Amino acid sequence: MKNISRVLLLALSAVLLLGTLTACDPSDYAASDQIIIDAKDLSGYVGKEDVVIIDMQDEEGYAAGHVPGAVNIQVSSVLVNLPVDNMLASPAKVANVLGAAGISNSTQVVIYDEGRSLNASRMWWTMLVYGHDNVKVVSGGVPAIQAAGVELTAERPSITPATFEVTDRREEYVADMRTVQNQVDDPQENVILLDVRSFEEYETEGKIPGSILYPHTKNFYSDGTLIDTQATRINYIEQGVRAENEIITYCRTSMRSAVTFLRLYDAGYRNIKMYDGAWLEWSSNPNNPIDIPEGGSVPHSSQDNS
Repeated sequence: MKNISRVLLLALSAVLLLGTLTACDPSDYAASDQIIIDAKDLSGYVGKEDVVIIDMQDEEGYAAGHVPGAVNIQVSSVLVNLPVDNMLASPAKVANVLGAAGISNSTQVVIYDEGRSLNASRMWWTMLVYGHDNVKVVSGGVPAIQAAGVELTAERPSITPATFEVTDRREEYVADMRTVQNQVDDPQENVILLDVRSFEEYETEGKIPGSILYPHTKNFYSDGTLIDTQATRINYIEQGVRAENEIITYCRTSMRSAVTFLRLYDAGYRNIKMYDGAWLEWSSNPNNPIDIPEGGSVPHSSQDNS
């Protein structure tokens, strides 16, 4: 009986905390819950006309099993490694990759990956920057899809190439090094640099001065699916991050950062950019300052690749 009372008390405390944080949130959010979908809803897109499902697994994973009709796109095909690794590819390169996969500007696209959401999020962000909004991302990727009872296949689909045209690059979602340098040199109160790397990386490598550390892993439930919108808003309020802030996310090479960008965007945050060059670009420039832990000594390089 004592244990039951304790559980009930904890549950009540959580509800009261949720209500308090929600009531104290004056932020005006944009449309939310438009992009991330549950794996159980994926079946509604399979086999539909003018829908292309993108499988972002590696070649081996795709060959072992994928959603029926899904086309395989490697994330490396929409990236370039200049001036640093994992930079946004050119409009022409991205357009060619999407067109070859049968995707036009009017195609409904659904993306999933092996489960970490890095590749799917990065592909979604790439398409957002290049003007394609009709895109969904499956929360939890392959593990969640299998748990939802969706049968996978090894059969490769027949692809009819399409034409995808990039008419605009949405710079409002991209930050460059100069933008970040300006914030470091002349901090604006409403601008937040959001470092989504791990605390261990900060301890060994440092961070961009003024950054808030909040690892991208905080955006997941224990089963690997993305947390819901209400939990997202509460968690970021607790970090002092609100929808009215201008948020610049970064990790090491803008892969993990894409997960945070996606989760925030689908929770109604719109004043958000991703620093594409990320920590790798920042730390490789000896003129850029680095905030290091007290007593630490930080080199201008690291070995992690995401």
